[in-house]
Amino acid sequence: MRGKRGIRKKTLGKQRVRRKKRSRVWVMTARVLGSTILKIGLGFAVVVLVSLVFIYSYHYVLTSPFFGLKQLNITGLDSKEQERLVKVCCLREGQNILALRLGELRKKIEADPWIRSARVERKLPGTLSISVVKEEPWAIVVSEDFYFMNRWGEIFKKVEGQDPVNLPVVTGLSDLGSEAGEELRQVASLLSILSAEKGAIGLMNLLEIHINDSRNFSLYFKGIPAEIQMGAMGLRIQVAKLRRLLRHLKDTGRMQEARRIDLQYAGGAVVSFYPPRRINGRTGKNAGNA
Repeated sequence: MRGKRGIRKKTLGKQRVRRKKRSRVWVMTARVLGSTILKIGLGFAVVVLVSLVFIYSYHYVLTSPFFGLKQLNITGLDSKEQERLVKVCCLREGQNILALRLGELRKKIEADPWIRSARVERKLPGTLSISVVKEEPWAIVVSEDFYFMNRWGEIFKKVEGQDPVNLPVVTGLSDLGSEAGEELRQVASLLSILSAEKGAIGLMNLLEIHINDSRNFSLYFKGIPAEIQMGAMGLRIQVAKLRRLLRHLKDTGRMQEARRIDLQYAGGAVVSFYPPRRINGRTGKNAGNA
């Protein structure tokens, strides 16, 4: 009996030891979990606190009068155009410049067809700078309607009632498709060359450039009765030939007799003249326009 009791005591003792170990494990686990949860809670609280501080600071910065608009610098526009830009962009003194979305502001400015590009910059604490590059019309293209073309051969605006129209006219295009783009770039190259010329073939005297079916050009100038034909290649050389030829025609007194000047010959140019008039049975020296 004593032997059985001893075995039973040993068994009970081992069970008590096991229970103690288990309880210790549970206590340690609970402590670890509690510590982890506490750390997570503290971390979350810190994140929330930092977020609230950030939101408050962000709101304060966007509404603070310290960053209010005090100076507006606009370049590239005259005074009336500047006033219109300020109204379009809804800019006002004291407006917080950090609250402005510069990308959207730039797109709003460039929505004006007369503005080619714009750059918007802010300088803290209260300066906003806007630099504008305007479109410059070099010609009016006649197609389905009337359009302004810039110096790069790009159509940028339809001609409207109050727009300037004292510009050379480009004719001969049935539509403004992809093929017309290349032709207009060639026209723009020709206009650029003529802009450096003075006198009779200067850009100010150019009336019309007609694009023919053969993709060459017919030019008409103020004070020159002749139709001037040019090819699309070697424009600068052809303009130089035209300058020398017109000087010769002027010196010989035959400028008003010339009907057509074709510059598309490598060796020179071909000039067609009006037939001479007969005055009192005699041939007149100067034929004039027939």
